[in-house]
Amino acid sequence: MKKLVIATMLFMGMVITGFAQSTKVIALVNKASWCHVCMENAPRFEKDIVPMVMQNKNVQILINDLSDATTKDASLPILQKAGIEKFASKNSGTGMLYFIDAKTKKLISEVSLAEKNEQIKNVYMAALTKIKI
Repeated sequence: MKKLVIATMLFMGMVITGFAQSTKVIALVNKASWCHVCMENAPRFEKDIVPMVMQNKNVQILINDLSDATTKDASLPILQKAGIEKFASKNSGTGMLYFIDAKTKKLISEVSLAEKNEQIKNVYMAALTKIKI
């Protein structure tokens, strides 16, 4: 979990510096320190899924930390910068990975972090295909 917090801060820093012009898909991870799905799957997600997503320069990964009021407040500027704060407020399930069209801000697909890597990869690849990346 400690590594996920570090990765979260790294992602937040990247997003705050500027939302990439080439971004076509936003991969939004909703996590919380009290979420069992998050705790159980964080190491696997960080090791196997995050690098796969980050390889594509057209995809921006964002972390929405819903642990408490402080972390929610810290996540808000990132969501606002990406223009998805309304989406995030309506889609607040923890342990979820949402793929959002960066242009329309609409949901492309979603998957639980509890799913096997292959299923997450399939949902990710399908999202890229829908946006024609």
